[in-house]
Amino acid sequence: MKVIITGATGGLGRNLVLHVKQLGWEIIALGRNESIGKTLGVTFKSVDLSDEMATQSAFESADVVFHCAALSSPWGSDEAFYRANVLATHNVIDAMIHHTIPKIVHVSTPSIYFDYNDQMGVSEAYVAKTFVNAYAKTKYEAEQIVLQSDMISVILRPRGIFGEHDQALMPRVERIARKGFLPLIKGKEAVVDITYVGNVVHALCLAATKEVPSKSIFNITNDEPKAIREIFELVVQTLGLHVSFKKLPYGVMMGLARFLEIIAHMGLIAEPPLTRYGVGLIATHQTLDIQKAKEMLGYRPIFTIEEGMKRYASWRNKTL
Repeated sequence: MKVIITGATGGLGRNLVLHVKQLGWEIIALGRNESIGKTLGVTFKSVDLSDEMATQSAFESADVVFHCAALSSPWGSDEAFYRANVLATHNVIDAMIHHTIPKIVHVSTPSIYFDYNDQMGVSEAYVAKTFVNAYAKTKYEAEQIVLQSDMISVILRPRGIFGEHDQALMPRVERIARKGFLPLIKGKEAVVDITYVGNVVHALCLAATKEVPSKSIFNITNDEPKAIREIFELVVQTLGLHVSFKKLPYGVMMGLARFLEIIAHMGLIAEPPLTRYGVGLIATHQTLDIQKAKEMLGYRPIFTIEEGMKRYASWRNKTL
């Protein structure tokens, strides 16, 4: 099996490369960070996927493309999200056509469901009427490019990825926790799903090797919904931090987030430390229905959340 992995220097991509390497598959790893790329121990090519010709040159014949590359952030310009998520996906599909690559496993996001309302057991058929930010909007547009192509395609929507090489969830929580507290919404114990990266990698490999109908879409989680406070407690315990929890009114937090977004738009700060989307994530229930992935992919989480936290802590301690 020969595979191309985009976003190979990001958190999910790096874990996928390391796992697939153990399987003995031939790998072409694509990413932007050359220093990380050189440590992967596989064929690595530095490429900006928003550049059509560069993408086509970086690709070559393969059996499957894992499209993990994306701009995944609660903040950024519309243009940056468009180039990284929409234009890049369009160029990946064109490169696949040029090199006659038959199948793509595309990593999307359940952010396309999010609408600031409680959501329990959300199925793959649901899409928010209005997207909460440019990230969700452009990831949905990327999905449409994949679905409208003639490629054999499988789309995964993993929720709240954490684990080794994490550049998002754990570092963001840690930055706040190091200030001595973590915020909770007064009067609300929101329950959410998160997913250990090893389970997402497992799902990606199933999607690449299982015979499922083209254009199939699957939610992926750890299948262990937990209250936000319980997740925060696991994180701080994993990191060895001592913090207090502050319960703040939802309206106060949303007002502060809106103010910080305004001054960021004015250029007074580079990125708001708190966004309305971020507040919404800790203020509302959001769990996903993964029955389809269980039935069609045969997906079952290999690692529990607690095991994932321990593996993250072991990795982090080695890298400090």
